[in-house]
Amino acid sequence: MADFTKLSDLVNNYFTVEKVWGYKFKQWNPEEKKMEVSDTWQNGYRKVWDVDTDKGKLDLSQSQLASLLEAVCRQGASDIRGRTFAVKSNGKTGMDIRYFFNVSGEAPKPVDAPEPASDINVDELPF
Repeated sequence: MADFTKLSDLVNNYFTVEKVWGYKFKQWNPEEKKMEVSDTWQNGYRKVWDVDTDKGKLDLSQSQLASLLEAVCRQGASDIRGRTFAVKSNGKTGMDIRYFFNVSGEAPKPVDAPEPASDINVDELPF
């Protein structure tokens, strides 16, 4: 797995979701110049989802993850694993930047799909 990547580096490009690990709460500490991480909510922290992609690890907000899930929703089910998304932005920077995702036209890659059995003779089944 590649290192962490930023959505800003993926604007006008594509990424494929490999795995969604779950969420953590994070806050940037400007005094220590490091990201603080917690498993539980704390004042000032924001919820981010840890997502593995072919371009590296992404931290996605709850609304960004919801946007991905909505883009692939079919008949009440959503699975973003193996799906490729295009990234666009509103062209702004800093706190004003907004990202937009479009699912690519590619067919989804199978995830954990079992191999079909090829050596079963239906005539030998006991029922």
